[in-house]
Amino acid sequence: MPILRFLFREGSPVIFSIVIVLFALQNLMIIAVPENVVGFFAVMVICLIYLSTQMGLTAFSRVGQDGPLVDLFLSLIPIITLIILAVLNIVGNIALSQFQMLVLGTAAIVTMMDIIFNTLVLFKMNRLASDFVQMK
Repeated sequence: MPILRFLFREGSPVIFSIVIVLFALQNLMIIAVPENVVGFFAVMVICLIYLSTQMGLTAFSRVGQDGPLVDLFLSLIPIITLIILAVLNIVGNIALSQFQMLVLGTAAIVTMMDIIFNTLVLFKMNRLASDFVQMK
């Protein structure tokens, strides 16, 4: 049970980063994602699963603890992975197709939504919880 808790709490950004890297390096994957609408849909389903997992964890997080700061740093892992892939593409170490760049750009938008919205909600909930404690 602790392994499942880790995979859902702290592990989801790490797993999403691994999926991003495997998608960018498709020649290493066993199952290649087709470069058409079906492939884009499959990747977007993965992005939506990640975003909904993060939103669910935000909704059920404990208020008044150090969770938001840890969640912020863990949510930065996928965006750092995307920045590294973009730099490697610009330098020329990896070659990304137009489809891969489009999907990785959309994954960057999903990751930014996670960082901005979920972290702001957690920080706001913690601030309101501390204000509530001070009022008592």
